[in-house]
Amino acid sequence: MCLRKYSPQEMKDIHTIGIIMFGLLGDVILRTPVIRALKELYPEAKITVLVDPIGEAVLKHNRNVDEIRVFDRTKEKNKLKQNLKKVKSILRVRKEKFDLLVNLYNGGISRPMVFFSSAKYKLGFCKKENKYLYNVKNECDAHRLRDEQTLSSFMISIVEPLSKKKFSLRPVFDLDETVRDEIESYLKTFPYDSKKLYILNLASSKEDKILTFEKYFFIVKYIYEKYAYIPAVVCNPSQEYLQQRFIDEFLQTSAIPFIKLKTMHIEEIAALIKLCKFMVTPDTGLMHLAMAFDNYVFTLFTYTHPIFVDPKNEKFIAVYDSFDEGKLYQHQNISQQKLKESIDLLFERIHT
Repeated sequence: MCLRKYSPQEMKDIHTIGIIMFGLLGDVILRTPVIRALKELYPEAKITVLVDPIGEAVLKHNRNVDEIRVFDRTKEKNKLKQNLKKVKSILRVRKEKFDLLVNLYNGGISRPMVFFSSAKYKLGFCKKENKYLYNVKNECDAHRLRDEQTLSSFMISIVEPLSKKKFSLRPVFDLDETVRDEIESYLKTFPYDSKKLYILNLASSKEDKILTFEKYFFIVKYIYEKYAYIPAVVCNPSQEYLQQRFIDEFLQTSAIPFIKLKTMHIEEIAALIKLCKFMVTPDTGLMHLAMAFDNYVFTLFTYTHPIFVDPKNEKFIAVYDSFDEGKLYQHQNISQQKLKESIDLLFERIHT
């Protein structure tokens, strides 16, 4: 299915914009620069985002979003029910009658949603080989992700041709200040100086993105003994066992002070990130959240090359030993020496 391309001059009189943003926490945050760019291009247009439930939690205070439509994409065991569910979702999008529909998901049901929509203009990633999508350029930019790697750059490529302006790639997360005050009060219940706290995140969506607990403990011990910073251990919903196991097997038996954080929703974690100096984390959604607040983020890359997410910012410390030339995925056994060097680099930048 090959849909036509538009010239930037054609795309006028846009009053309603729909943006398909299905995906996990990090996926949604990574795409927020596109929402901001579209609001800059069409400041009077009403922007509606189409998301999974996690997307609503991420975007409910976003200043550039006017409406949120939540879709249930969980699979039904019954094939007929599953197909009916898909048809209802497609018709739901068609009923919106967007002037412009932008597909940032590029998979699954999003393609028929766009194809059968009543939108006047449709934008997404162009993939020349299969000819199933659409964009505004004269030539298909199918190899941009391969050539540039950075996912944020790839996302913004959808709207770049609409303006000569260079759009910011920094993620957006607008925080409710009431929640920030609540978390600030919560931290005061612990007998530690909040200025000497950092966030320790142990969890990720995939196990091959998680460093061994022995290495995590090495990081915690080195940071405490050399720089006197104390970890506040995040408790991720459904992965609470990681927090508890690390505390029981390593922290509890050591002389290192720590904070065991309660289970928090995404806004509370965002407030926590904003209040703490830096975060130690695998490559996961909380990393992108820290980037939205321009925080120092110490990210441990155990499998995926950091080139995909590098914001070209000195506050981003990518920790890995090495990747073979041309390899974008390779298991990493990060050495203690590399961890020490990276931690020292982090604090050198913090104290500059």
